[in-house]
Amino acid sequence: MVDLTDADVLAMAKASSIEIPSDLITEVRESLNGLLEALAAIEEPDVADVQPLPIIVSQTARKREA
Repeated sequence: MVDLTDADVLAMAKASSIEIPSDLITEVRESLNGLLEALAAIEEPDVADVQPLPIIVSQTARKREA
């Protein structure tokens, strides 16, 4: 995984119209890198073999949509 640099954080802040004080850039970078690391650890479930559930729509619901 690529770690964000201070320059990356400043570029994202600028693109988001967020002003980060220079004394907090390191803290923000470390927090964002920690968040990205935690998100990368989440594994998506394998749903290839899961059968779809039938969706039953009542006549009343169909009339409301029209």
